[in-house]
Amino acid sequence: MSGQSAPGLRLVRTRLAAARRRVRPAPAAVATSPGESVLPYLGLRAAELALRGLSRRGAYRMTGPLAAALTLCWPGHWEGLRANLAVVRPELDRRSRRRLLRANVANFLKAWIDVLQMPHRPIADWRPWVTVEGLDHLEAARAGGRGVIMVSCHLGAWESAIVSLRDHFPELALLAERVRPIRCFNWLRRTRMRSGCQVIPLDVDATRRGDLAAAQRSGAAAVRDIYRVLRRGGVVVMAIDRDLLGTGVPMPFFGHRVSVPLGAATIAARTGAALLPVVVLRQPDDSYLARGYPPVWIPPTGPDPAAADQAARTASGELLRSMEPLLRHHADQWHVLSPLFGPPMEAGPPARAPRSPAEERAC
Repeated sequence: MSGQSAPGLRLVRTRLAAARRRVRPAPAAVATSPGESVLPYLGLRAAELALRGLSRRGAYRMTGPLAAALTLCWPGHWEGLRANLAVVRPELDRRSRRRLLRANVANFLKAWIDVLQMPHRPIADWRPWVTVEGLDHLEAARAGGRGVIMVSCHLGAWESAIVSLRDHFPELALLAERVRPIRCFNWLRRTRMRSGCQVIPLDVDATRRGDLAAAQRSGAAAVRDIYRVLRRGGVVVMAIDRDLLGTGVPMPFFGHRVSVPLGAATIAARTGAALLPVVVLRQPDDSYLARGYPPVWIPPTGPDPAAADQAARTASGELLRSMEPLLRHHADQWHVLSPLFGPPMEAGPPARAPRSPAEERAC
């Protein structure tokens, strides 16, 4: 055999096969709509270029003054966030609520700085900034062998932490709203994919337009992609504090009526995947703490759709209520800009608040 020994050829074939398993073709970019303004996309790319030459610490220094200016000069844009924070922290007086709003917007700007600097920063740079707690819970969730659905709220700095946490997951996918304009969505999708995170889009705009056929196609495609990732033992990240498609059910949250999506719990019930509550919090020194909690398995309900629906409702309600203490304590990092809460609603049975792994070991 000329040029290569048999063991050498086997080694080459093994490495090529491993490379083919790791590399998956990138999904095609979503086509732009006629008449869609290009200005937001140009503004996004201009901000990316402006931040490219700044250090992370230097860029963060701008967020405090900018948050103060934005909340003072553009108050209407933050009405939804202001109303949500008033429900989460009802005990605050007017001045304290203004300070909380400015702190929230400043952290929101920091999260966007992370996203805009992500294409120009090596993944290795992010790892020292992230502390991970509760990896034993992730291993317990993986042990089920049916994949993991990571559930959380729009809390903290998910985008940046995903870059570092990517080391712990064989395959990671994020369910995300297909934002407008589409050029911005395509940019965000490419940025996330560079960090090793697959994006599963939801066409929320079709729901808002009343195009039910397009919304159903988008939802069905998203479910197929989620099933595909879970079958390969991967992790799908889903938020449970916003009903993007308008298909949720009313549940009590902070004592108020909120429409809660059942998608994560329903898919877990159908596939046997574990539900893993996770939060990613920004620390006072602008490092990140990613914390996992004990996984939740929904018991099999059989072919009865009513039993499956009730199991999904129960699991979703418990997960949401368990997040209340965290959101109350870290209200400056909960970034939901659209109004979320309806009228007061009778609360369900109390759920145990998530505890840190250190607290759980002490019990």
